[in-house]
Amino acid sequence: MKISLQIIWEKLNFNTAEAVLEAPDHSVFSDVRLLSPKLTTLKSGILYVGEGLLGNEFVCEAGSGLCLLNGSGPFPCDGLAIVGDYSLFELFNRISQLFYELRTQFEQLIEAIIQKKGLQQVVEIISKICGNPVYLVDSSFKVLGIHGPKTMPEMSANWRRLLNDGYLPYNIVMNLIESNELQSMESGRCADLIVSKFFYTPFINYNMRYKGKLQGHFFVVGMLKKITPGDVELTNLAGPYILDAIRSDPHFQTTRGRYYEHFIIDMLEGKPMQLAHIKNQVSALKLDLNDGYTVVKINPNLYDELQNEQISRQLEQINGCKPVFYKNAIVAVFPKLQRQQSSLINKLKTLSKSINGTIGISDEIPGFANLHRLYLQAATAITLGQQLALSTTIYRYQDVMRYHPFLGFDKKDELAVMCHPGMLILKTYDAEHDTKFVQTLETYLKHERHSLPTAAALHIHRNTLSYRLDKIDQLFSFNLDDAFERERILLTLNILSYLSHASFSAE
Repeated sequence: MKISLQIIWEKLNFNTAEAVLEAPDHSVFSDVRLLSPKLTTLKSGILYVGEGLLGNEFVCEAGSGLCLLNGSGPFPCDGLAIVGDYSLFELFNRISQLFYELRTQFEQLIEAIIQKKGLQQVVEIISKICGNPVYLVDSSFKVLGIHGPKTMPEMSANWRRLLNDGYLPYNIVMNLIESNELQSMESGRCADLIVSKFFYTPFINYNMRYKGKLQGHFFVVGMLKKITPGDVELTNLAGPYILDAIRSDPHFQTTRGRYYEHFIIDMLEGKPMQLAHIKNQVSALKLDLNDGYTVVKINPNLYDELQNEQISRQLEQINGCKPVFYKNAIVAVFPKLQRQQSSLINKLKTLSKSINGTIGISDEIPGFANLHRLYLQAATAITLGQQLALSTTIYRYQDVMRYHPFLGFDKKDELAVMCHPGMLILKTYDAEHDTKFVQTLETYLKHERHSLPTAAALHIHRNTLSYRLDKIDQLFSFNLDDAFERERILLTLNILSYLSHASFSAE
């Protein structure tokens, strides 16, 4: 750990009347020593502390430095002249203590990284070093760690959003992009002081890059004290350590998320939000709050980061689709397209050929605020489709919804108890006599008890249908004029279909 005279001057709280800094070389030092009268060579990386005017002819190695008490320059190297009622040893001890404290803090930082104590603890140590709140975010502005006071009058709304929501809202990111602030921010190769019209409070930005790719941002926010040049230098010292910390964190995702991803995920999870906030995000997404929406969940059998990114890019080409990575799946939000159901299905069928996995499709429901319900439908469609071992890999919720109420039952007997006894009699009779009475009654009810369309659907003569209905009445006297009995018959048909396909635990 090496520090500059700028940091030493600021940390010792000298004002311009007490100290004069001359540091054209911006040298940094790892150790401090007393300046001996017999010393002829100042070593690189060492800060020498002496008293009085310079009387010696020194040979100064590049990167050496001087700190003189009650002395003055010009200095042969980077120098700090201090005027004050101190003893030489008091000054030396103060500077030595500063070196010790900073070295101890950086050792704690390194230990936290090596022992993988988590990004939050790393951020807390950095905040103590910098003396200001620290925000650590990934490249899509999702918060990885924050340390600082939770309530401050001067905290702007967007800093508060990062603190409360855990990510920067999409509309603010779009403002940064459209104003070129984000491009300017991400172009920096070292720590920069940023004054943004969207954040108000000045802050230091350090871009964390690995092999040229942006991994995230390390912000030091000037909320507790004014940001100084020494703070910028400390941020540059701490930045590489934080990059090591996030790259070694097992939960860190190297893939750059889409800027809207965190908001969409909050909506999929049903996180409570104020309507005004939702409106702002939807407007930035160029969507209609009250439009109809469909959610599609794609479950790849094998996780392949590159393939998943390619699939997401293909989805984004479909009229306003917004795909995100959520729970090891690709979840896509489609506006309007469910109205052209066949068109959407055909696009997904084409897409399914390039992936090895399953696809669940929700209903279309008006209102962006209903994404959570739509996500549950899409996820349930996959669960039911797999449990029923359907022949396709694309499952629409509307096709399997009738089985949804049965997911909570673990054993066949729990469902069989709800079955209409007459339907069980017909099922047994069909099995023993190779008849089709269950199918006949089901088709008859689905055609609203109209004989002609029922006979046509069964490909039988109307007289044959009458015979079957008479036989069904002999086996069990159904009251088909009772709406509730008809409902129970149809429920039983769904249960019997479910029981014939679904797998259950041992009874």
